Amino acid sequence: MILIVDSNEIFGKCILDTLLKAGFVGLLSNNAIEAIDIVSKEVPDLVFLEPMLTGPDGFTFLNEMASYVDTMNVPIILVSEKNFSKFDLSEYNVVGELDKNKMKPKDILDYARKYT
Repeated sequence: MILIVDSNEIFGKCILDTLLKAGFVGLLSNNAIEAIDIVSKEVPDLVFLEPMLTGPDGFTFLNEMASYVDTMNVPIILVSEKNFSKFDLSEYNVVGELDKNKMKPKDILDYARKYT
């Protein structure tokens, strides 16, 4: 299962639809609290995360994921208009980043194929 966490529901749905059309199983959450609840029931194989969520931000979610043995190694792809590449987020298992302004469906699928 691939989890998409994005407070922009339309954008998150576009990512989810891209994955579903390619045969992947996915879930969409629009906030960190709901995403943490989802992960507590089923550990995803991969997460696409918008770090600048409304309410508790994506870093709240990253800290929660990094806190538990069963979730600390789940690959995380940041999806944002901001560039986070200058930060070392490897301790959160952030393995990639997509720019919301430039990403294409192929980019989403490349990550999904690589990490699932």
